[in-house]
Order: sequence, then C-alpha cells, then structure tokens
Amino acid sequence: MGFSEETIASVRGDSLPEIGVLLAASAPAGSAPLPGGAGRSPDPDRLFDIARLNKMLGQLPVSPAGLPPGCAALAPRLLQVRLRIAAMNRRAMAVTAEASAALARAGLRHVVLKGPFQQMAVHGDPFRRPSGDIDLFVAPRDRRRAAAVLQALGFAAMEQEQALWWIPFLGEQHFRRDSDGAVIDLHHRLQQAGLPDWRGAAGVLDRAATQTHEGDAIPVLSPADGCLLMAVTLAKALLAHEPCGWAATELAHWLARLSPAERQELDGIAASGGQGQTLALGLALARACHDHPALAHGGGALRGLPDDPALLRDLVFQPWQRRAEAPRRRQMLRMLTEGRPHVLAAEAARAALSLRVQAALERRAKPSAR
Repeated sequence: MGFSEETIASVRGDSLPEIGVLLAASAPAGSAPLPGGAGRSPDPDRLFDIARLNKMLGQLPVSPAGLPPGCAALAPRLLQVRLRIAAMNRRAMAVTAEASAALARAGLRHVVLKGPFQQMAVHGDPFRRPSGDIDLFVAPRDRRRAAAVLQALGFAAMEQEQALWWIPFLGEQHFRRDSDGAVIDLHHRLQQAGLPDWRGAAGVLDRAATQTHEGDAIPVLSPADGCLLMAVTLAKALLAHEPCGWAATELAHWLARLSPAERQELDGIAASGGQGQTLALGLALARACHDHPALAHGGGALRGLPDDPALLRDLVFQPWQRRAEAPRRRQMLRMLTEGRPHVLAAEAARAALSLRVQAALERRAKPSAR
C-alpha cells in the first residue's frame, strides 16, 4: 500500500538536494559520485523526512561535522534515532535467535530474511536500519508446523480475518506475542500477487549461510539470494509506489561484495527462478542511484522501463513526484514476464483473483466493525 498524502506532505516538491546527501552518505566503497544539479542547499527538516520515508536515517552521520552545511542541528535527533535502532534491533536479534533455535529443535529448516542479521552480513553492523518485525522463511510444506512452533513460544496469529488473502496470495502469515510485542512474519513464498513467482524459492534453504549471535548459528540468506531478494523488494516497492532508497542501496552494497563466482550464481538463480527480468529491474534502479563497478554490467534493457537515471532515482526516492511516469501494474507484469506469455497469463489471473478476494474479505469485515 502506498504512503498516504499526510505522510508525504512534508516532502512534496523538490527533494533532490536531500536525495543527493543520502546517496553520498550511503554509497558503497569504490563508488563514483553521481552528477548533481546546482540548486539550493539541503534543508535539514526535509533531509530528515526524506531519509525517514526511505528508511535511511541510520545512513546519515551523527557527527555535526559530517553533516552538510546548515544541517548540523540534526545531529542530536540522528543520535537518538541510532540509539532507538540499536535497542530495537537488539530485541529483534534476541527474538530471532529464540525462534530459530525452536524451529531447529523441531527439525524445521528455515532462513532469516532481511533484518539485523542481513545488515551484519552486508555492512558488518546490525544497526543500520530499524527492524520492527522479524521475517522467517520456511518451505511451503513446513508452514503449518512452523506456525505451531511459533505458537508454542507464545505467538498468536494476527489478522485472522485476512488469512485467506495473506497466506495463499502473499505467501506469509503474521504472528505477535503479547508479552513483549514481538512480531514475526512467517513466509513460505517469496512473491507478491502481480509479480512473477520465484520458482524453486525453497532452494534458498539449501544455499543458506550462517551468522553467529552469542554462540548461536543463525541461518541467513546466501549473498546471491540476498541480492535477488532485494531486487524482488524493489519490484514490490515500484509496484506500490513506495519510497525504497534503502533497498536500492542495500542491493548496491550486496553486489559490491559478491565474488565473481557468487555473481555467476546470482545470475543462475535468477534465470532458473524466473526472476531474470526482476533482477534486471533491480540492477537498473540500483545503477541509477549508485555508480559502482559491480553495477556496470548485467540486466539489459527492459521494455516499458524509463531509461532516464534521474527519473529512476525519483521513482526510488520520491515516487509521489513521478506517479504519471511510473510503470502501471499491467506494464510491470508484462515487463517482468517478457517472453513468457503463459506466466503473464497465470500471474495476471492470480493478481485479479487476489484483488477480488481481498475486497470480499474487507466487505465481510465491515458489518462486524459496527
């Protein structure tokens, strides 16, 4: 769901100077600066808000000297943000370790998606971005057993009235524990209605890497799978017209860390999973935001995607400025399934059914809300 008008009211209009600050602060080592236009100096309040909407406050320096001229007064606010991120992510890491250990005891293979452990893998720092919930992935056949394990830990399924939509169409179910407010999103697919399915997604379990946390081995995505998940995340955000600067930057950092063998593995996973065009889309968006050698090759042209880097950067950081120029849902699906008409037809039907089921569930819930 896109952001509301109230949410983006503070950043309506030109935010290019602020986006330039974020790009410079978040660029992978070895990146060349992108060309910037002359204009006004960054506005501190607008910089804070555009960074907040793009989940990139943790990328800004907390030292007054490291901030752009005129923005030094942001330093105390940014320090408070960093402290909140550290506290939130420490809790998330503890709950993740608890759930992971319980799933392992039950003999259920799983992997952690995104969150502090991904940040540790990419940046060596688990406190770059706040993680309010925990994303776990299991094979589709293990979904019910994994849900039972979470319930034994005190988690209860949320949004039960929407379960007929969340589980079959989005491939996930949400759980919350009242005692500490922890939320776990249990995924059994890596797709969203309206985008092509990631075929063989359960293969991420075979390729999983590990992160160590207080002596526990936590299964996390392999570097290649982490890159592809970021490309899928960017496609979802573009479809929903949501700002996603964090994901474009995360993909750039992932790619900058890949070895030649891992990059070849990424291309193979994307091709076999039907995600070749999705990866190409992610590369195009990341390339528009960061000029790094790791982004220079691969992807190829996508029919229906604008080729103006400035426009693509806007679609990433401030999509509300370019809604008329953004690919429409039908265009997106056609672009990401080009050359596979059978996939286009199946996913278009699935997306249409998803919207009908969601609307029917919403209508059913209305009388009970009175």
